[in-house]
Formats: sequence, structure tokens, C-alpha cells
Amino acid sequence: MNFTSSISDGGMGYCVPLPEKVYRRFLMLQNVLITYQEHLCGLNPKEFRTIKYVKRLSLLPSRCIIDGDLIWSFTMMTVAERNEVAKKIGTKTEDILNDLLEIENLTAIF
Repeated sequence: MNFTSSISDGGMGYCVPLPEKVYRRFLMLQNVLITYQEHLCGLNPKEFRTIKYVKRLSLLPSRCIIDGDLIWSFTMMTVAERNEVAKKIGTKTEDILNDLLEIENLTAIF
């Protein structure tokens, strides 16, 4: 399970392994944010970043990677919106913000 953040040209900025608990929380948050937020130019972040394969794979690569840019957009929401989204996934806003702060501290060298 990885957390990625892209750079402005669409390349991958960094890839960080996540503990299972944080991964599951972020996966639920990502799924809610995909349906909750408006998308730039109508591009669905999950579908836009999914690799298209000719051969069918048993594991979906897009399922193992969390979109860091989408998760970080949580911090730009109003307090009421954050609380509503956190309630939808069954967690507290503080838990999500603490996880993001930990990732920020781990990736400060990038």
C-alpha cells in the first residue's frame, strides 16, 4: 500500500509505504472525496490515473495506491466539510490530519 504525490507535469513525486490502518482510512477517504468533490475538467482522479492493461490482472494496481494530491485536498476543505467527510468514513478529522502530518514529516526531505 503506497501513498503517492504527483508533481505538476503528471509524474510521480514520491511513493511512501503506509501502515495497513492508515492505508484503509485513506482508501475510504479517497473513495468519499472522489464522489464528494468537483473534479477539474470533469476528470475522475481514480479513472484518470488508472493504468490500462491489455491482459487482465488478478490485482488492481490502482487499488494499492492512494492519490496523495486528492487526500491532501482534505486539508483545504472547511471544518464543517471535513467533519462531514470524516463522519462518512467512520473516523475523526483529527485522526486523518494526524496521519497527514506524519506523512508530511516523513517526506519533508523530498
